[in-house]
Amino acid sequence: MFDSLRSRLVVSLLSLLTILALASGLATLNTMKKDSEQQAQQVLKVATNVFLQALDTRASQLTSSVSILASDFGFRRAVATAEQETILSVLENHGSRVNADLVLLLSPAGDLLASTSAELNNDDVKPVFLQSKGKQSGTVNDILVLAGHSYQFVLVPVKAPQTIAWVGMGFTLNQQLAQQIKGITDLDISFTTNSDRGNQTLHSTLDLHTQQSLLPLLPSLIETRQQPFSTNDDQFLSLALPLDKQHLLWAVLHYPSSRWQESYQEIRQQLLAIFGLSLTLALILAFVIARSITQPLRLLSNFASQIGQGHTTAALPAAKGEIGLLGHTLQKMQQDIRSREAELLYQAEHDSLTGLKNRGAAERKLADLLPSTDVGLLLLNIKNFRHINDALGFANGDSLLQQMAQRLQQLSPPPVLAARLGGDEFLLLYNQHFSAAQLEQLKQQLHSGYLLADSALSLKVSIGAYNISPGSVHANDAIRRLDIALNHAKDQPGLVAFYQQGQDESHQRELTILRDLPAALQQNQLFVVYQPKVDLQQQSCCSAEALIRWVHPELGFVPPDEFIQLAEHAGTIALVTEWMLSTVIAQLSVWYRQNKTIKVAVNLSAHDLTNPQLPDDIAALLKLHHLPASVLALEVTEGAVMQDPKQVIQILTRLRNMGIELAIDDFGTGQSSLAYLKQLPVHEVKIDRAFIKDIEHNQDDALIVSATTQLAHSLGLKVTAEGLENLAGLAKLQQYQCDTVQGYFFSKPLTSELFSEWLQQFSEKSPEWFEQESTS
Repeated sequence: MFDSLRSRLVVSLLSLLTILALASGLATLNTMKKDSEQQAQQVLKVATNVFLQALDTRASQLTSSVSILASDFGFRRAVATAEQETILSVLENHGSRVNADLVLLLSPAGDLLASTSAELNNDDVKPVFLQSKGKQSGTVNDILVLAGHSYQFVLVPVKAPQTIAWVGMGFTLNQQLAQQIKGITDLDISFTTNSDRGNQTLHSTLDLHTQQSLLPLLPSLIETRQQPFSTNDDQFLSLALPLDKQHLLWAVLHYPSSRWQESYQEIRQQLLAIFGLSLTLALILAFVIARSITQPLRLLSNFASQIGQGHTTAALPAAKGEIGLLGHTLQKMQQDIRSREAELLYQAEHDSLTGLKNRGAAERKLADLLPSTDVGLLLLNIKNFRHINDALGFANGDSLLQQMAQRLQQLSPPPVLAARLGGDEFLLLYNQHFSAAQLEQLKQQLHSGYLLADSALSLKVSIGAYNISPGSVHANDAIRRLDIALNHAKDQPGLVAFYQQGQDESHQRELTILRDLPAALQQNQLFVVYQPKVDLQQQSCCSAEALIRWVHPELGFVPPDEFIQLAEHAGTIALVTEWMLSTVIAQLSVWYRQNKTIKVAVNLSAHDLTNPQLPDDIAALLKLHHLPASVLALEVTEGAVMQDPKQVIQILTRLRNMGIELAIDDFGTGQSSLAYLKQLPVHEVKIDRAFIKDIEHNQDDALIVSATTQLAHSLGLKVTAEGLENLAGLAKLQQYQCDTVQGYFFSKPLTSELFSEWLQQFSEKSPEWFEQESTS
């Protein structure tokens, strides 16, 4: 019957009966709990009726006594004749007969005439009398608060035959009354006030701590509208009753929750015992059935675990039904895994194209050797391998990589491990250090002897080398430093370079700059300074060059040439240009509103000049700030123009047509730009500071500046000289008829605030710079 897994699963479903039994039990307990709680609420309501009946009895007693007093002839005569001593004597005698706590006599208007309590005064009684009496002309029965005490009070008019006074008699709602009510109802009771002055318990049969915890709950009890309400962390089931017409005095009856819960708890314990016994029996039955199922499954699980660990296991014992079928399937799976495991292991450690070890295997081997052995690492790269792929095709490129892999395994001395890290980069690991001569010999073994498309081919191989002492570096750091060495080798004439101490720090600095630059732009860590450009003929300043500056929070001042060059290589220069243009145009907008006519030049990179969206982006910024295009100038280098002359000329033409002034920066330092100078749609040529700083005593620089100025003027271009530092240089530039000059002679680059101050000072004292020249 139990040979199949399906049959055993059917039996195991019988355990659901236990769940149903528990559900039934919970429903029963729930119903019983609700019933017990309803009985408790009924007891509380009955006790409330008893309490109200007791108050009515006291009220009837008071009414009878006061009525007798009001109809007494001698008392009415004493009231009519205002015999104060007789009145007070009669009040005290009648009050003592019924043990009244207060007897008093009021005028028809409610003024206090006599009282058995010395604490009462007219201000205490009259407002309460007027409020309670209202429009009633007969007996008044109410519960009042007089001089801080609560009374069950009855007022009866004294007539002769008209109402000549009101006589009242009352019992206090005190601790004694609370104890009497508790004795009758067997419930605790509290007399409380709920007024604008706050909540206060007047008298209660509860302990002091419970009374204090009750006060915050009074508003909630009142809102229940005389319905039972759980209070004091479910310690009591309470019900609040208003005692006066203004709902300022309340009686709160407390039914201990433990009373009605006792019977519920007893029945619950019995049901739990029954359910527990049933559950135990069900568990025993389930255990017996489960064991018959899990025993063979455990054997199969162990067998599968051994398969996962790669262990050879014995055959499984014979089994019937689905278990037996599963066992046979696992045995077949074990055989398939064994056949694939070797293949997967090989692929995990080897490069699929060359058969050499891959990066992961190389790093693991390196990590094993570094702590205890001298290690020599070599990283090889085939120079111009991309051109071989382009010229001969990828198939021939792959063939060359395979031949290189074979050559590496035939080297002398042979490496401990040869690996392909990716592309055309190969790693050689030795347990010895290398000298420059040894590297040169090894390189010679790799240069020639390759055959591609039936043609002999010689290669140039760049080699980065790193000699490592035991325990001096980790594997990841070693690979990174080796890569740095290879990058340096590519720039060396011999294509070989060893890692030098400090190169890693320089590399880390570059990585830090590249990592932090985008965030620095967003957080405004960078700022712009402005260097004035002085017109020599007008002896005035109406333009400036915007220069970017960065003070890194960790690295300090980072030269612009450094981070701009890195950004160009990393492809993030567009972010810098976008930030620079936005910042400068925003500042131009401020000056424009201040009626300061300033033209500011911004430098563009080669990447910017190949972006066809650049003119539209600049136009959008100018429109956003309501600026004419004439306030902006752009400077480009000769090298940027030579990247893609046709594309650059198209973009520069669009910018010129917008009305933006264009300049060639660092003119004379590039190559082959003269052929394009007449084609470029520029307005200005800026002569590099290398030709200006020594112009006063370097004849060659003077000739170059003179010739460049004449050439530019003949093409209709203005000339700006950069880097002027002294008075003698100014005289030379005036002699050669340069149009504009910038340099430290006039001012260093300034922040926008300082630049505005400098403009003001220069406009007032500009002749001084030129007068010095004329008087020297």
